[in-house]
Amino acid sequence: MEKLQRNRADTTQRIVDALEQLLAQKGLPGVGISAIAEKANVSKVLIYRYFGSLEGLLEYYVKMGRIVPHYDPAWLDQIQPTSPAALAPIWSGQALQLFRRMRASRASRELLKAAVTEKEPLAETISTSLDAELTRLTQQLAFLEGGDHQAISAVMLGALSFLTIQAQNDRTMMGIDLRSEAGWSRIEEAVKGIYKALAKLALDSPSIRLTLKADQAMVSTW
Repeated sequence: MEKLQRNRADTTQRIVDALEQLLAQKGLPGVGISAIAEKANVSKVLIYRYFGSLEGLLEYYVKMGRIVPHYDPAWLDQIQPTSPAALAPIWSGQALQLFRRMRASRASRELLKAAVTEKEPLAETISTSLDAELTRLTQQLAFLEGGDHQAISAVMLGALSFLTIQAQNDRTMMGIDLRSEAGWSRIEEAVKGIYKALAKLALDSPSIRLTLKADQAMVSTW
């Protein structure tokens, strides 16, 4: 049984790696069960048996943590803010780390572009799965009671998604070269400033409570 499980895990990894390579090389239009099976050196029947369909494989890929990170409870407890001043760096740091990973992965960028710009069953699957993963991550990192952190995160992550796609398409935004490190450094500094202002706004609100580490809870000005 253990050998069978190990073989399945190894085969699943080969299939996922093949999908990722095809996405990076050809984008979503170049991805299909036959091409994945050939690159992974497995049968198409096996892919259908493991994932049910190409949509099932794409959903598995999006949800496995290669695009949006998965954090366990112990790690979340470790980064939970110990003071109000720690909230903005946590928010901006995690958002920027997420999009640095996307910028570094052609496969992730192709899926992001499909999720935002395409209207077809495969793109719908990617969009739904990616949205669920981003929602989960946002909820884990809120560290607040009250306020609409989800809507604020939608605006911030949506903006970073658009800028990432613009960079993929070799386009500028407001004259900023998004393919250059200098351009993205400007974007990152702006994101840090926005999150700092948002955190201050939240902490100044009498209806929002910050959940601090070590079972402390308070509302405080910046």
